[in-house]
Amino acid sequence: MVTNANSLNPAEARTMSHRRRAFRLALAGLLLLAVVPLLPSLPGKFLDWDDPYYVTHNFRIHQLSWANAADLFRLAPRNGPIPNGQYTPLAELTLMVEHRLAGLTPWVYRATNVAIHALNVLLVYVLLRKLRADRAWAWLTAALFAVHPLHVESVAWIAERKDVLCAFFYLGAMISYLHFRDTGRRWQYLAALAAGVLALLSKPMAVTLPAVLVLCDLYLRRPLAEQWKRPWLLPFAGLSLVFAGITLRTHTGYGIIRGGEVGNVVQNAMMACWNFFWFAGKTVWPVGLTAYVPVPPAGAATTVLYVLALLGVAALAAGLAVYSWRRGLRLVPFGVFFFMVALLPVSRLVPIGIRYMVADRFFYIPGIGFLMLLACGLVRWVRRPGAARPVRIAAVAALVLAWGGLTFAQSRVWRTSETLWTHVLERVPDATVALNGLALARLNDGQLERSDDYLQRSLQADPDFEETWALRSRLAYRQGDLEAAERYLDVAKTKGLSPLLGADIEAKLKSAAGDHQGAILARSAYVELQPAAPEFYRGMAWDALHLGDESQALACLAKAQELAPAVQVEMERFLSANDPEWARQPERVRLLAAGIAVFPAAYDFAQDMHFRVRNEARALKEYDLILANFEEALACWRRAAAAAGEAGPLTAEALSHFGRMLGIAAYNKGCLLAKSGRTDEALAALRRAFEQDASLRANARTDADLAALRENPDFIELTRSPDAGMRRGESLQAQIISNARTL
Repeated sequence: MVTNANSLNPAEARTMSHRRRAFRLALAGLLLLAVVPLLPSLPGKFLDWDDPYYVTHNFRIHQLSWANAADLFRLAPRNGPIPNGQYTPLAELTLMVEHRLAGLTPWVYRATNVAIHALNVLLVYVLLRKLRADRAWAWLTAALFAVHPLHVESVAWIAERKDVLCAFFYLGAMISYLHFRDTGRRWQYLAALAAGVLALLSKPMAVTLPAVLVLCDLYLRRPLAEQWKRPWLLPFAGLSLVFAGITLRTHTGYGIIRGGEVGNVVQNAMMACWNFFWFAGKTVWPVGLTAYVPVPPAGAATTVLYVLALLGVAALAAGLAVYSWRRGLRLVPFGVFFFMVALLPVSRLVPIGIRYMVADRFFYIPGIGFLMLLACGLVRWVRRPGAARPVRIAAVAALVLAWGGLTFAQSRVWRTSETLWTHVLERVPDATVALNGLALARLNDGQLERSDDYLQRSLQADPDFEETWALRSRLAYRQGDLEAAERYLDVAKTKGLSPLLGADIEAKLKSAAGDHQGAILARSAYVELQPAAPEFYRGMAWDALHLGDESQALACLAKAQELAPAVQVEMERFLSANDPEWARQPERVRLLAAGIAVFPAAYDFAQDMHFRVRNEARALKEYDLILANFEEALACWRRAAAAAGEAGPLTAEALSHFGRMLGIAAYNKGCLLAKSGRTDEALAALRRAFEQDASLRANARTDADLAALRENPDFIELTRSPDAGMRRGESLQAQIISNARTL
């Protein structure tokens, strides 16, 4: 019977109105609980941990187009490797849209994660209602989900967009499936199936969805025999198998799954059971959380711990089965098995997390099973008769607020790489991943001595960690000690360094030593493993130009253009449409202009030779190549931008920045020539530099490297023009190094 508000008496209408108002307030409360504790994370920056793979250095997402969006869904993409071997195209697509709208503004990405988390909180409430929980139980489950500190990692970490997005569609699929089972409407089934596909495309952890749907049917007393007559779950199972195969392929290819670890079934099962109890404990006592939980050291004590965990899980599963069968209880086994099943992909049964035992982010979906049990127990406790009921309500409210406070504090940890890794070291003092993270942060900041201190500590904790040795190689290169850099890289290789991680520094070392053919071979080894790597093809092109092999340089640039067509083709189209001289330019100039992204890398390498390695002869060769190859390419851009009245694919700021870099290259060439006594050549180089950037004249008048020209009349006349836009109080060398860091 349908009741309309007009047919109700005033008292009934007021009651219904109060209920609706209370319901709206309850939902608003859930949203506040979901958002407020996570607000401290919003002002944070991109982290050095995985954020470069997914956002800042992920050129796959930096150009929004239909072609680039479609490329995200390919298993063998053209525009770059799959980040970390994780096939999460839908999550990457959301990042692509954000990059188009907000560029590299960290708070936008963080705010989106928080917004999706808030929606997930509402979906948890709806799910519990579909599982026939009353409103208090459903609300408290959603509230605990909203404020649980274990969820901070999934929400505050931009790279974990895949977690919150997967959960959104995972919960949506569950709700739609339960709607379908209640009503029989086929469109609801199709909606559940579509949501399941989207969950899998967000993160392969959704492969557990069919098993969880079976648990839901059992919990709601729906006989499984119906599935034989109408196998509704068969398409879900088929999709999960397909995506499981995709995940195994991508993870194995990237080295995330190791064959030896997969084969140790007994040990993996024991570790999975240990993880189960770890999460069970952190569910009710979420303190002492850290972004890194190391694998317990091998030994008798650890083995005993694993065996006890295995026996404990077996006893728990058997006990729950017998107890629930005899007493007709369904909630406890449903909640426990929901957690265990959903956790399986990240439980170490198949060890996809190398060096990680557990991680907070693994809890995001599986934790719903435990939280609904906890919420049910708390609601029943509150509803017990007695005068102390208000006290019990206050205690539950205090628990929610306490967890919210812990989440608020944990959110501050995830603001920056430094706050994150410093927090890890407070709890795990010898955590190599944290020591290396801080070493990388200091290396990027130019604090080389502090970076070395962290690397020394990392080697003391684990002398066989190959990534530490690779970082030492990068540090030695920055310090100008090429011999040590090569030695450390060799050690990293003997320790098992992946060619994917070592190719870049190896190529730089080969180039610095003048072995450009060796540098090409190093990058070739990388592209054999990851063919979609346009930046490596650009590097090979630059080394080929050193060798005078223009045909190879052209082939490499053309390949880079092919791998990033959306960017390169747009650039070429803009130039050909607006520069009347474009068609008459040599092919080399046209390709360099269209693929001008190689310019910053060449500039950076020249500065390395000049200021870090201090090899003046090599630096002079680099400056010659830069000026010979890029001056014409940049001139093409300037003519095209002037004709079109806009910068096109390159902003006016980018063009100005490129021009300044070209000017500094000519300036540095002039300094090296002046020190060598080649006065006329030095003056010619300086003249080119001042044409690119007039502000360099002020530096020239006081630069010690140009002391030999100080009394030269031509030099005096050349530097007589007024200053323009100098950063006073800062040496040119400091400015150059600062510029190099921003490229």
